[in-house]
Amino acid sequence: MNDFRVLVDEMKIRGYSRKTIERYLYINSKFLDFAGKSPKDVNKSDIERYLIRLYDLNKSSATRHLVCATLKFYYEAVLKRRFGLKYPKKASKLAVVLAKEEILGMIGATKSQKHRLLLMLMYGSGLRLGEAIRAKIEDFDIKRKAFHVKSGKGSKDRIANLSERFIENFAAFINGRSSGYLFESAQNYGRHISSRTAQKIVKNALRKAGISKKAHCHTLRTSYATHLIENGIDISYVQKLLGHSSLKTTQAYLRLSANSVSSVKSPLD
Repeated sequence: MNDFRVLVDEMKIRGYSRKTIERYLYINSKFLDFAGKSPKDVNKSDIERYLIRLYDLNKSSATRHLVCATLKFYYEAVLKRRFGLKYPKKASKLAVVLAKEEILGMIGATKSQKHRLLLMLMYGSGLRLGEAIRAKIEDFDIKRKAFHVKSGKGSKDRIANLSERFIENFAAFINGRSSGYLFESAQNYGRHISSRTAQKIVKNALRKAGISKKAHCHTLRTSYATHLIENGIDISYVQKLLGHSSLKTTQAYLRLSANSVSSVKSPLD
């Protein structure tokens, strides 16, 4: 791998997560393999040719946008090159939203108490996958019906709400434990379950519930936000519950709300 010490140091200074640093290093390495040059010899046309190559390979607009953002950061923000790279146009696709009845069907079709609780937490509190699997017992305040999300996206803490259904099952599941990961790994003592394990849990729950939609772990969070908005919760409050830095991010869920469509009277009626 090329020497990206300057890039890594800058990302650490800015407080980027380890996962983001790894992703940026991977993208930069793949680009240099394509260009066949060292970073000091890279020019604007090299990056543009790479983005065209990704387009020709039918890579998604989101992938091409991420690659461009990564290369812009390294070559323009860190190495101070005046490339003036333009972001590829992002496709405006609507995310999948599950109905509450579908999610309850997933929970009901899941036999494992541990797996059911994970589904309840991700949907009932709108947690990101990483936040859910890293949840610790000591961070739950059952009396306040709240969960302290520590070091969420952007290393930000926040308070998430807890559902009554989750609370009813929580005490029975922890069985007197007062600390440690809520979802402990069966293979690695003292560690939490992996992202892949959580993804399999959701995939199996979808299959058992007979849901054919292209849903995944993040769909539970998307559905949580959309259902809150449909229930009349102020969008600025939804923003805080989700831990979004920008209200614009939260406003995307307005497009997913069935109420925003059903409330419009058709000219045919």
